[in-house]
Amino acid sequence: MLYESHITVAIKDAELAQKVADAQKWKTSEIKRDITLGDNSYFYLTTHCPDIRLMFRRLTDATDLLKFYGVNVIREKIELIIHDTKIK
Repeated sequence: MLYESHITVAIKDAELAQKVADAQKWKTSEIKRDITLGDNSYFYLTTHCPDIRLMFRRLTDATDLLKFYGVNVIREKIELIIHDTKIK
């Protein structure tokens, strides 16, 4: 099984969040009009892991570091990937 985790923060915190993502080896993205959060833009940290215990630890480490730097973590999420295709 493969898990995918997302951490959502405000765009205003993108610079600090990018530093945390780089240090913790997470990828980042910016998305407009989040399906759950509404029409604003948000900054996301994303990572993948096959071990759920390790995924929770990685999520906790990243969110703790973000909070240490004063970043408001809007959302934390872990998903089990059942099916995923990508077209470039």
